[in-house]
Amino acid sequence: MNEPIVIIGGGFGGVYTAKALLKKSYPVLLISETNYFTFTPLLHEVATGSLLSHDVIFEYETFFHHPAFEFVRGRVERIDRAQKRVWVDGEEMSYRYLVVATGSTTNFFKMQGTEHAYVLKDVEDAIKLKNAILSKAQDKDHHISVSVVGGGPTGVEIMFEVAEMLTSLRKKDPDLSFQLHLVHANEVLCGVDQASVQTYIHKAMEAVQITPVCSAFCERITPNQIVTTVGTFPSDVTIVASGVKPNTSVFARDIILDEQGHVPVTPELQVVEDQHMFALGDIIAIDGEPVPKLAQTATREAVVVAENIHRMETKRSLRTYKPEVVGMLFSLGFGKGVGVINGITIKGVLAWWLWRTVYLFKTPGVVNKLRVAFSWTLGLFQSRNLTEL
Repeated sequence: MNEPIVIIGGGFGGVYTAKALLKKSYPVLLISETNYFTFTPLLHEVATGSLLSHDVIFEYETFFHHPAFEFVRGRVERIDRAQKRVWVDGEEMSYRYLVVATGSTTNFFKMQGTEHAYVLKDVEDAIKLKNAILSKAQDKDHHISVSVVGGGPTGVEIMFEVAEMLTSLRKKDPDLSFQLHLVHANEVLCGVDQASVQTYIHKAMEAVQITPVCSAFCERITPNQIVTTVGTFPSDVTIVASGVKPNTSVFARDIILDEQGHVPVTPELQVVEDQHMFALGDIIAIDGEPVPKLAQTATREAVVVAENIHRMETKRSLRTYKPEVVGMLFSLGFGKGVGVINGITIKGVLAWWLWRTVYLFKTPGVVNKLRVAFSWTLGLFQSRNLTEL
């Protein structure tokens, strides 16, 4: 194989596809706008001082040591599928197969005033959010109101982390008071409808002064309020975690996208229009149906993509991918968690420990795993880092 397999996107889908292909010694060229992988599921811990920024970003070179691996930093401007070429910041590159794994961006739906909102997509977002919370919590009013829009896993986890962060600050400033609202368009939090899970989450919220506002849509965000369909709530800091949408706008002229911006793929994860082009992760729809936008699905899809490229090279029938969520685990603050694995509900310290263990194993590279484990271990004995950056 003369031309490399080009992978666009360095998130979970792209990184795990590259790892699987390199195990078979295929030449891989990874294109990303940053020179590091961001472990997005742990950004909320950076935003609230449980982890530092270097605990969730890992340079690709720290875990890709294969001689067949090449990295190019840049933005893909165009794809020529007929000639099997991509253009990165004006430079032309050829490929044998193309894998698109560009991830997602925040979906604000029809909210107004989103310029006043905070999101969590990268380390810069996490630092900006941390600084905003610290700045307001430590001003002369000794009061802060924080709202999270979106009651999925990300929204719930960041809400609990913020509650613990503010509780830590109150130990230093007993006059500090805070209000916390979690606004969710559905009745079911975290997307898990088991009654025992919902009861556990709501009780945990009550214990740390989080007020859930369910079956409510956020219509407008202002610098100190959020306006919803069920009322207006004070909010000095508003975090939007209401969902994501495919990050595919750059490919609109090169690939036919569905109405939501997804890349239509076959069950083999080939782009419908081109058998030498694969797509995976948050950007795909299989037979018209979007796939759960989770790290666990992206990593499993990566195995299928790499295997199918190998099977095409060896002229064998391709493997199909069936979207499946094996389990869901959520952190509800330090030492507390809840989730469901294979239909079994897990709560408390065990769920929290499993949550950490799963993410530790998903951290790419042995050295990086050790770094995160060390930081978490230190966190057992020391307080949060509540320094503005």
